Amino acid sequence: MNRLVAAPLLSASYDQPVADRVERITELLMLLLDTQHPVTFDHIVGQTSLYNDRGESSRKSFERDKSLLRHLGIDITTEIDPSSGATRYTIKPEDYFLPDLDLTESERLALQLAASVVRLDEAWDEQAVAKLGGEGATPPLVVAEIPALEALPVLHGAMRTKNSVRFEYSGRSRIVNCYSVFYRDGNWYMTGNDDGTVKTFRVDRIDGDVAPQDDTSYELPVDFDPTATMPRDPLLIGGDESVEARVWIDPALAGRVVRQRGIDNVVERNDDGSVVVNVPVRNHHAFRSWVLGLREHAVVLSPDDLRAEVVDWLRALAEVS
Repeated sequence: MNRLVAAPLLSASYDQPVADRVERITELLMLLLDTQHPVTFDHIVGQTSLYNDRGESSRKSFERDKSLLRHLGIDITTEIDPSSGATRYTIKPEDYFLPDLDLTESERLALQLAASVVRLDEAWDEQAVAKLGGEGATPPLVVAEIPALEALPVLHGAMRTKNSVRFEYSGRSRIVNCYSVFYRDGNWYMTGNDDGTVKTFRVDRIDGDVAPQDDTSYELPVDFDPTATMPRDPLLIGGDESVEARVWIDPALAGRVVRQRGIDNVVERNDDGSVVVNVPVRNHHAFRSWVLGLREHAVVLSPDDLRAEVVDWLRALAEVS
């Protein structure tokens, strides 16, 4: 098997003082990977010199070290000791090493080609090609460039281990069961269960770090269809709460908007040819852009908070221009 993460083995012994954080994290990685049984924080303190004592400062250092390892895509398995209630930690070899993929020569070449023509703004694609046995030949023409966001390894890891993730989005802290991560129209998206509702989030709009929740687990619903997770309507793409916007459209654009939004969404037809339509909205950014595109031919009637949000946004644009 090949290593998923290249980490230097600095020492096979844990009885020497460890001052440098990089060295300490490397030693912690090797300890958790090499141990035959999960170990507690007290065991790590008592049997190694990785941390000074069992005090609060050492505990915080340990938590930061674990967070960094997870940020690097290394899964740390936790379990509760039924006799003492203490948390035990280990890194399972199958979570750290890449097993033999048993690829045919054609499959290996196809993956190398795909990794060569799709460029990420991190070195993940080059590392993947190297692990597949690729050589540093002159690459073909790049046909797509895809952003490699820091949250992506954490989200993919959470999907694999079925652990919820915590993050900030639209000014609110959320704990989400991650069902799928996908790329569409220049952006990465994550679909998951947020407090009982399946929502789609744009990954680059997540505020701060994504933190796996080790004490949570979930199962993917049997009826979940990843191909149906991305609404075709951009106004419904996002993690905001869904609201019904009522919008007046003047006669000049009434016909076009009715064709776009569907005749079932027309709630009022006026003698002058104008209409009022109901517009389901989950993505406020997309809704504001849609309204702006209609220019003077549309007026947001309700709800009041969404109308005020659009008015404030348009005023800010006017001040800038």
